[in-house]
Amino acid sequence: MRSVERNGPGAADPGAGAALWLVADPVVERLELGSGAWVDVVRGLVPDAHAVHDDLAAGVTWTQGRVYRYERWIPEPRLSGQPPRGRTHPALVEAQHWIERRYRVTFDGVALARYRDGRDSVAWHRDRELRWLEETVIGVLSLGARRPFLLRPLSGRRMEADDPTDVLDLSPAGGDLLVMGGRCQAACLHAVPKLPAHQRVPSRISAQWRWTSRRGRPDMNRSYYAPRLFGMGTGPTRRAGSR
Repeated sequence: MRSVERNGPGAADPGAGAALWLVADPVVERLELGSGAWVDVVRGLVPDAHAVHDDLAAGVTWTQGRVYRYERWIPEPRLSGQPPRGRTHPALVEAQHWIERRYRVTFDGVALARYRDGRDSVAWHRDRELRWLEETVIGVLSLGARRPFLLRPLSGRRMEADDPTDVLDLSPAGGDLLVMGGRCQAACLHAVPKLPAHQRVPSRISAQWRWTSRRGRPDMNRSYYAPRLFGMGTGPTRRAGSR
């Protein structure tokens, strides 16, 4: 398993100097993942990330969704939330504007996920809800505790959850921004794994923005929230929770 911890060469965003919650000159490190996929890593974009985390933890209504897995509903191992209408935290507004300027895209809004401790997680997946995966931009801003954030190429062979082959761990800390782009959702998987019981970590909140060009052939495979069944046939539709 590889790990990325340090800043590398990149370009600072013009016009970001007036922001109140963002660092004046963010450094962007691009990692080419192959097959037209890439991820940009921006360390410390939001210097006061822990205060933003605490504001969101207290001010957002958090819900726990359910997913249908092999003949039964199970609680999703994390919480979902949306900022109150018209009251999005200014740090998230500034981060969204920074991403939109840099990548020349427009987002409909932000979604929030909360990992309460090391037991919360999200399994290997692609963001198939976008359907058009050949050209996407997905920003993920971490607030709170540092957690592993894993990426690996999509392959035809079955891999165990703890198989380190070709796995890249970006390990974002509070205030770090990851931007997955190009064919990342078509060619790669990502995950936030559970941690061993002895690794006690406090809460992490993930703010997420998603854009697709809607070019190319739509992906018709099952999304993360599609039911998983032992047999063939259709199952219940998704209930509660947001991505």
